[in-house]
Amino acid sequence: MDPDINEHQAPFSAVTEWSGRTLFVTATGEVELVNAPQLETVLDQATGDRPDVLVLDITAVTFLSSAGLAVFVRTHRNAEAADIRFRVVANNPATRRPIQLMGLDEEFDVFSDREEALARSL
Repeated sequence: MDPDINEHQAPFSAVTEWSGRTLFVTATGEVELVNAPQLETVLDQATGDRPDVLVLDITAVTFLSSAGLAVFVRTHRNAEAADIRFRVVANNPATRRPIQLMGLDEEFDVFSDREEALARSL
């Protein structure tokens, strides 16, 4: 394997955590073309787990590309079809600004913190 490939791959992780019937997916690092499919896999599995509410927390994301935004749109549509409420937590310019520029804050609910998203979900 070429050592330069890993050198150019952006750091990224996504973990899930239940809180009652709400499932949080917390993404960290950069969401871009190379790792957007990894986030989509986690979100697809989360949708398949059938929570009442799916909250995507991207407060620790430092870069959000159009590939990542496309994942959000597909997840929102899949959640809606499964009667799951989809929420996004974004509180920094690197994440909130692209969502606003694309008008996605009109498509799904965007919150500044997890507590606000959870309170709205109840």
